[in-house]
Amino acid sequence: MMELWQIILIVIASVLFIFMILYLIFLHKLFNILFKRLKKEVLLTDIDLEKTRYKPFMDMVTRNMNVFSLIPYYKVSIISKDGLKLYGKYYKNNNSDKLAIFFHGYHADPLNNVNTPGLKLLNDGYNLLVVYQRGHGLSEGKYITFGVKEKEDALEWIDFVNKEYKPKEILLWGVSMGCATIEMTSDRLPSNVIAMVLDCGFSGAYEEVSYSIQRKIKIKPRIGMFFISIIAKIHGFKLEKNMSLKSLSKTRVPAFFIHGLKDEMVPLNMGQMNYNACSSKKEMVLVDTAHATSIYVLYQDIIKKLDKFLEENRGCEN
Repeated sequence: MMELWQIILIVIASVLFIFMILYLIFLHKLFNILFKRLKKEVLLTDIDLEKTRYKPFMDMVTRNMNVFSLIPYYKVSIISKDGLKLYGKYYKNNNSDKLAIFFHGYHADPLNNVNTPGLKLLNDGYNLLVVYQRGHGLSEGKYITFGVKEKEDALEWIDFVNKEYKPKEILLWGVSMGCATIEMTSDRLPSNVIAMVLDCGFSGAYEEVSYSIQRKIKIKPRIGMFFISIIAKIHGFKLEKNMSLKSLSKTRVPAFFIHGLKDEMVPLNMGQMNYNACSSKKEMVLVDTAHATSIYVLYQDIIKKLDKFLEENRGCEN
C-alpha cells in the first residue's frame, strides 16, 4: 500500500502535467492567433472609422482609398523560395525609369496602407508595385512570419522587378511589418535601391511577438516564448532576435524613419533602436499619434521632409 507522501507526490505531478498540457494547448492556439492568416482582410472603408484610430482623418483616408482603388494595374506574381505563389499589383507610370515597391503591414489589405503614400509616389512619376505579403489577400501562405520569411520574399520581388522592368532606381516603402520586412533586407539590397521609407517597423520578429503576447496577457512571456519559438521552428521558421537591428547596422541605403509617439502596437523604443542601429544616411520624423497613422496626421510636413531627404541623398553610393 502506498504511503501518504507518495499519493501527494503523484497528485502534484498529475496536476503539474495537466497544467503543462493545458498551457501548451493555450500557446498553440495563441500561435495560430498571431501567425495564421485571416480568412479575409478587411478594408478600412468597410469599417466604422468613427470607432478607430483613424477617426480624426477619416475623410482623407476614405477619399484616398476610393481614388486609389480606381487606378488601373497589372496583376503580377512570383514564386517564393519555399514554393508559394505571391501576387502584387503593378501600376505602370508611362515610361518612367523609377519604381517604388510598397510593403503593407500585418493582417492588412495593402490598400489600407498604400492609399496615401501610393498616390504621392504615382504623382512623383514612380511606377509602383504593391506587394501582397505571404498569408495575405491574393498571395498563398498559411502563416505570417513577422518578417522572417517575408524578407526573403522581398528580395525575390526586387530581383523580379530588376529583371522584368530594369528600373534605374528603386524606392522601398513599408508600414509596420512591411517596414520591418524592408529593414531585415537592408544589408542585402542591390545598388539601384536609392532609399527606404520606414514607417513604424519593429526591431525583430522575436521582440514583436513577445511584445504582442505581453499586451494580451499583461506579463512577460519568457517561458511562453521558448515554446512559441519551438512551434515556429516546427512550422519552418526561426524567430531570431534583433533581426532589423542587425541588418540596419550594415546597410548603406539611405533611410527615412517615421514613428508615432503613441504607438501601442510597435512601441516607440523599437523605432528608436532601429534608427540608432542604422549605419547609413538617415532621418527620423516622430509624430504625436498612434500606430501607422503618422502619414495622415502630418502629411504635408512628412512629405516635405521626405522629398528633401531623397533629393539630398539621391546618388549616394550603396
